[in-house]
Amino acid sequence: MILLPKTSEQKKIVNALSDVDALIENLKKIIRKKKDIRKGTLQMLITGNRRLDGFSGGWVKINLSKNSKLKARIGWQGLTTAEYLDEGYSYLITGTDFKDGQINWNDCHYVDYNRYEQDPNIQVSNGDLLLTKDGTIGKVAYVADLTKPATLNSGVFLVKPITDAYTAHFMFYVLESSVFKDFLQQLSAGSTINHLYQKDLVKFDLYVPPTKEEQEAIAGILFDMDSDIHRLEKKLSKYQKIKQGMMEELLTGKVRLM
Repeated sequence: MILLPKTSEQKKIVNALSDVDALIENLKKIIRKKKDIRKGTLQMLITGNRRLDGFSGGWVKINLSKNSKLKARIGWQGLTTAEYLDEGYSYLITGTDFKDGQINWNDCHYVDYNRYEQDPNIQVSNGDLLLTKDGTIGKVAYVADLTKPATLNSGVFLVKPITDAYTAHFMFYVLESSVFKDFLQQLSAGSTINHLYQKDLVKFDLYVPPTKEEQEAIAGILFDMDSDIHRLEKKLSKYQKIKQGMMEELLTGKVRLM
């Protein structure tokens, strides 16, 4: 037997939940629209099809590998899953921790101090680029909110600029764009890539704005768009949780609408 409120109260419950549903759907539409705009803006700015006011001069051809330090955990260095800690000295970043161009620190495992110190080449700092080379190939993250030591698990490249040819923040958006995705497709020749090797990235040539100022201006515009989308996604998550709570309260009779 199911206990139900009077029809008049049922209608009030339905209306209350419908109002929240409408807010949620409206937010989803706004987010989709902003993501579409962001995708188009990324394509135009990263390829130079649209130049920002105040900048001129031809874009320069560079090679990613020649202008970067590319490092990864070599042969796992004996690291076993038994060493993955729930708490510890250093984050252990895995490709599955990448989310929307950032690292989801809440999902990261940890390793002890000795494992962190074992290889300085894969110690991660704010401003670094991370690129997956196993599993889902070519996912990228820009490290900007790191508050404690971090190192890499296998399957992830650490990419650091070693010249003035590019800024890491600008390159993050290049690696997110069709410029890099097209390069990966050319590597695979239509088949699925199971692993991205350092020797593959030696082949990645691209064009960049001639000045760091223009590169950072482009990155800044895209970053602001990303921040706006993330803010809306957090708002959406909040409304979804509110709806779940309302359903729990209203549909069980814990809270009555009179």
